[in-house]
Amino acid sequence: MVNYVPILRWKQGERTALSNLSPAGRTNVVPLIVLAQLSYGDTKPPKAPPKTPPKNAPLSAPDAFVKQVSDAWGTGKLFIDASDLPGTPAFHHLDNIRASANAAGLTLVPSVKYLAPPAYHSAVSRMIAADNRGAALRVTLNEMTNLATLVGNWYCPIAQTDLIVDLGGSVGTALALGAATRTVFQNLHQAQAWRSVTVAGGNIPATLTGYLVGQTMLARAELDLWQALVAHPVGYALHFGDYATVGPDASTDNIPGPVPINAKYTPHGQFQIFHGVKTKGPGSVARDVQYRSYAASIVALLQRVPLPACWGDLTINAIAGVPGTSAGSPATWVAYGINRHIELTRSQLP
Repeated sequence: MVNYVPILRWKQGERTALSNLSPAGRTNVVPLIVLAQLSYGDTKPPKAPPKTPPKNAPLSAPDAFVKQVSDAWGTGKLFIDASDLPGTPAFHHLDNIRASANAAGLTLVPSVKYLAPPAYHSAVSRMIAADNRGAALRVTLNEMTNLATLVGNWYCPIAQTDLIVDLGGSVGTALALGAATRTVFQNLHQAQAWRSVTVAGGNIPATLTGYLVGQTMLARAELDLWQALVAHPVGYALHFGDYATVGPDASTDNIPGPVPINAKYTPHGQFQIFHGVKTKGPGSVARDVQYRSYAASIVALLQRVPLPACWGDLTINAIAGVPGTSAGSPATWVAYGINRHIELTRSQLP
């Protein structure tokens, strides 16, 4: 069975989406959490927790994060990229996260980009040695072509490494190159020796600035690329990953308001993007009015194909058709969209 690696931030919407996945929607799904400083709650240089925490002390940042993971995902395998957090070669926030996760019985596997900060590489190396769960190595397409050279500096055995070829926002270009991209994957260094190989990317724009207000349909280039690659076997099992939340290059922190009411939904084979307007000022429209309009458009879309066990779909159906149902908020609409996206993608993969 093909593994699915949804790449996620770690905000309320993502956590809610994961916690509401059906059993089928969790099967062979390994989320990759990219943990930013603002989502973690501790931007100071790391230090080891006290051996005896003060009574009635609030949860530490690593314990709070681990509880969120446990509540949303349980103890199943999950990749974590904490390279945005500060640290030194001797000690990193990842060390504290690892200790808290192991105490809670979680199965965290570190993920690292080849050009991540040296301090983070040191922490990942310590985590590999301590937990014996290996690691995920995220590389660009260019780095993939140079793996024969780059693996000389890689400190985890290839047999214990999940290789993730992250195309980011260039997945459409890789798809357009056709046979040339397929050749790169067919020539992967030590192709069958990696614990797993995943191709990932995202086709959602970093911003909707410049898009017309209303609905826009976009192709799912990342899924089209994976399907094109596996249609001509590359010589090893190729798993699928994507950016299940916003675009790979999007920045969602510290955006001054008020902002337009936007939303994303995933019908079969496409993305349905809603670009709204602000809720205050000239030309504004109330938030609930915009969200109910989006729900009605989703329900009416012929290629939607609703999923009967999908929490996101059931909630959107209620918003569109059940009087008195809350229209939701930006965070809940992120959750509806991601929950639907993961459920649908898992159902589309063999």
